[in-house]
Amino acid sequence: MTKFSSLRGESLLQTIQYALLLAFVVLLLRAIYSVFIYPFIASPLRRLPGPPLGNPLLGVFLPIAKSEPGVIQRDWVKEHGPLLRAVGPLGVERLLVVKPADLDRILVTGWLECPRPDFMKNVLGLVAGYGLLTVTGDEHRMMRKVLNPAFSIQNLMSQTELYYEPIEILINRLKTLIKEDTACTGAKQFPMYNWMSKVTLDIICQTAFGYDCNSLSNPDNELAVAYENLLKLQSNETNAKLVCVMLLPGGPALLRSEWGYRHRHWFNKIPGLSPVATMLTCVRQIRSICAQLLARKIQETAGVGAVDTASKKDIMSLLLRARASGDSAKDTGGYRMEDHALIEQMLTFLGAGHETTASGLSWALWLLASHPEAQSKLRAEVSSIVSSNPRPDYRTLKDLKYLDGVVLESLRVLPPVPVTNRISGTGFWLNDVWVPKGTLFCLPIRAINTWKEVWGDDAEEFRPERWHDLPQGYNSTFSFLSFLAGPHGCIGKTMAVMEMKAILALLVANFEFRPAHEGQLAKPTATITMKPADSMPLLVRALSS
Repeated sequence: MTKFSSLRGESLLQTIQYALLLAFVVLLLRAIYSVFIYPFIASPLRRLPGPPLGNPLLGVFLPIAKSEPGVIQRDWVKEHGPLLRAVGPLGVERLLVVKPADLDRILVTGWLECPRPDFMKNVLGLVAGYGLLTVTGDEHRMMRKVLNPAFSIQNLMSQTELYYEPIEILINRLKTLIKEDTACTGAKQFPMYNWMSKVTLDIICQTAFGYDCNSLSNPDNELAVAYENLLKLQSNETNAKLVCVMLLPGGPALLRSEWGYRHRHWFNKIPGLSPVATMLTCVRQIRSICAQLLARKIQETAGVGAVDTASKKDIMSLLLRARASGDSAKDTGGYRMEDHALIEQMLTFLGAGHETTASGLSWALWLLASHPEAQSKLRAEVSSIVSSNPRPDYRTLKDLKYLDGVVLESLRVLPPVPVTNRISGTGFWLNDVWVPKGTLFCLPIRAINTWKEVWGDDAEEFRPERWHDLPQGYNSTFSFLSFLAGPHGCIGKTMAVMEMKAILALLVANFEFRPAHEGQLAKPTATITMKPADSMPLLVRALSS
């Protein structure tokens, strides 16, 4: 009996060994097929034009990593046309899509079939909350319906006045620092991205939560410090490390969990992963502050009379009033945004409404500094307005045509998000091309915004006047994609544009901006958003009143 049991035990062990060996062989063969055979021989996309496949393991990853964000994709479109294939690491194919009809299929009519890829949702969700940016389907539809009234033109018109206190603090701080610098010979160098980050953080805190962050005057503010530390981490290298952790089985759940946060010090012991620990610390601090702000807002809504709360214009007060009255649930078939969902949305407001606007403003100032004739034209338009009314209202800002052209043109030429991705949730035909399930779509926003087929031979040049006479081939939805399109288009587009207009109008009326040195070049870098790698140093000279 003992001998029989021993034989059975050995047989079971051998069976397990063979099973493991077979599983390994199957996985190895599958990997070989996916990397070395499928993209070259079997893929239905193999006949599409595109850049050379490159290294079978890395694909086009290295050329993308070494190039300026969005530029190599633009070069591929010039060389290979508006629908092309690029093969990334491990044989993963990407379709680059530029034509309006194809973009419509992905972003509008087929938006449910083409969500953001999981790795993108996980990275965005960790940093910017699992809110409107990351949810999809019915949840996204209901959430957007709840949020839409807070971004109505009526509310945005009443919110415009909230922009000006932070802008005035910024102007006074810059003037004081210029005046106090005894070595200054009329102009002082400032890292403009850092200042734009502070003023936009202060504005979004006021407009979204009614919270006085005051990062411009108080650099030790907890929220400002957490965001500053988080932004310092942003690089292609850090993003690649974070994606690698996210791709591990259970990686996203680990990084979101309380257990993962408590044991984040383990990342410091793994070579190269210490930024992940710092990121978890910063995100936890920001999330904790958001929870405190929400608790305070709920208490205000419950404890103050309706007449008093009705005067509050910030987005969170509007959402809480609608929730308390039951209006939002009536309009959305019973959907109610609970506290945890509101916290996630607060993170989204902070992430999407702060950093992208700061980047857009930095690029606008750079373009104005390097195009002094455009800066002079803008100053001529805004100075008389600002001198008679230092806080222009919504309609006044909206009617400033050259200012409108400057903002839209800077966002067109240097979009804060130069590239984004989608994935096919099912197989479908895109024109006469069969797109298999699981195919990644690369939407090269910078290439789309500067496509010469639409914008002409000077498409890559900064020329604000072009918005006063748009080209015949211009498509109002898909030729300018800085805010995306369709159900996942930016809900805060109008708010972001008006905020940029208010800040630029007052800055250009009060200061002259010049490049920091002769031959200065822009240095874009991108993880999620494209920002200046050098914080955009510019010479700033205060103008006499």
